[in-house]
Formats: sequence, structure tokens, C-alpha cells
Amino acid sequence: MGLTHKPVYRVECNGKDITAAIQNDLISMTITDEAGVKSDSLDISINDKGYAVPPAGSQFKVWLGYGKAATYMGLYVLNSVRLTGPPDKMTIKAAGAPQDKSKSYSQLQTQKTRSWTPQTIGALVATVAADHGLDPAVAADLSGVALPHIDQMNESDMHLLTRIAADHDAIAKANGGKLIFAHKGQGKTVSGKSMPTIELVPNQVTSVSVDIESRTNFNSVVGLWRDVEGAQDVEEIAGSGEPVHRIRHIYPTPEAAITAAKGKLEAFQRGKQSLSGSLPGMPELRAECRLSLSGFRAEKNGLWSITRAIHKLGSGGYVTSVEGEKVKA
Repeated sequence: MGLTHKPVYRVECNGKDITAAIQNDLISMTITDEAGVKSDSLDISINDKGYAVPPAGSQFKVWLGYGKAATYMGLYVLNSVRLTGPPDKMTIKAAGAPQDKSKSYSQLQTQKTRSWTPQTIGALVATVAADHGLDPAVAADLSGVALPHIDQMNESDMHLLTRIAADHDAIAKANGGKLIFAHKGQGKTVSGKSMPTIELVPNQVTSVSVDIESRTNFNSVVGLWRDVEGAQDVEEIAGSGEPVHRIRHIYPTPEAAITAAKGKLEAFQRGKQSLSGSLPGMPELRAECRLSLSGFRAEKNGLWSITRAIHKLGSGGYVTSVEGEKVKA
């Protein structure tokens, strides 16, 4: 692991390998991998020896790891360049791109106004994906969930999908040429395959902290659906007992109501305990992966879902920091 190997990296800018050009001037490189709605990001800081400023729309590919086994960390599109000094320094900030030829990145963030007729999550995601040249990738048990009429008012397609995902404890994200709509915190890909589970013991980490919420959380969630023939709103309940959380939105079918209720309950339960930690650089630690801790005190042991992984290469070597939520047994 990071304690016994020298970290290596590779950076390409617009298809050109610039690793050798910047290696003597690299101050730090930070890759932030996010679960859910936030964009992944790349920050590169270098001693500015008169380097050309990357043009708008520049694309960066990054690999990070040890020896010859550097791991591909993704494609990023330039957001900004900051020039400071003396001493002169250039800081490049870029955001994770949805596809290898990322012409749709800005369009996904562009505000628009339109209305959506009642349809399934799968159908809506497929339409948005087609608009941006992406392939839809929707979790099987979410694809058929019915949606009511939705108004998209001065709202980007990405924000719309994020809003819908929040109702179902899901994530919406464009990555690797796909428009992904999947469960949050379940450690599975959209195809249902399990994400990697990485086992850690105390001598592998630098520090681990766990926060345990003391406030009362919800034990059940109520979702409503509109029974048109009976002219009434019907409750679907996930969980049991008090306190109860009621979703304000009214769904068109019982399946949509109970799916939303279960998703909200899982979000409440998962958020009761949170973890943060750091360890020698481990590129395989990514958002939505799972950590299995053992050998710590009882409250730290168990399964955790990573919500954010930060990989930083700098004067202190290669360090990975993670944040996560406890996975309910």
C-alpha cells in the first residue's frame, strides 16, 4: 500500500501527456470523488514557470497510484485558472465530465423550461440522456417507477434529475458516457453488481472519526398516492412506530408512493452515523464503494458507504481522505 511504494501519477491535457513537463513544479494535485449530486473535481497547483494557460474547454485525464499500476481517475473539464504570486503559482480547477468527448457537459447545466407528462423514471431519464448524447443507466427497480406531471421551470436537466432522485433516495449523475440514476448508499452499480468492499484494520489508517447523532430520527415514513376512482388519497407506510415523517408530494400509484417512502426511510436511517478518516493513498477508494472496518471499537466497526473520497498528492505524499455513512445492518 502507500506506506511501501512511491506514488506515481500521469496527467493528460487535451490528449497530450504533460506529466514530465510539470513534474518538477507540481505543488499538489487533488481529486475529489463525490456520491450523489455534486460534481467530481480536480485541482492542480504548480509553480508557475511561464506555463501556457490552458484554453477554455480544456480536458484533463488523470491516473494515480503506485508503480506501474496507476489507476485511471477520470476525465475533467476546465472550470477556471488562478494565477497568484509572488512566488508565482498556477492553480487549475476542473469538474468531472459526463463522457470522454464531453460536449454535453455545459448543456446538462443549462436552464430550460418544459413540462413532462406522467411517465416512468426510466422513460424520463432516457429522454434526457438522448438529448445529451448519453446512454441511460437506471437501476432496474427504479426504472418502472411512475412519475406525475412535472414542470421544469428555468431548471437545468441535471437539477431536474437531482430533484427527482432526492424523492427516491437515489443519485443522478453523468459519468463515463452514461446518465446514471441509481440507489444511494447501497453499494451497487445500476446493473445490480456490488461495488467493491474494502476491508480496513487500525494499522492501515491514519485516523478515523465517527459522529453519532443524538437527535430523534424518524422510524416510519408515509407516502400518499391519489386513488382517482375512489376520490381519495391513500397512505403507503414504510417502517413502523413514531416519530412519523409524511412526504408532502402525492404520487400517481401505490408503487411510486411506497418506493418514495422506503427511500426516504433508508436515508433517515443511514444518516444517523457518519464517518471521516484518512489513510495512505488508496486510489480504489471511490464514492459509493463500501468500507468494512474491524478491530476498532464497536461503534466504528461495521460497514460504511463512502459519500466522498479525496485523493491528494503533495509534499506530504499521497493521502486519501474519506467521508461515509453507516450502512444499516
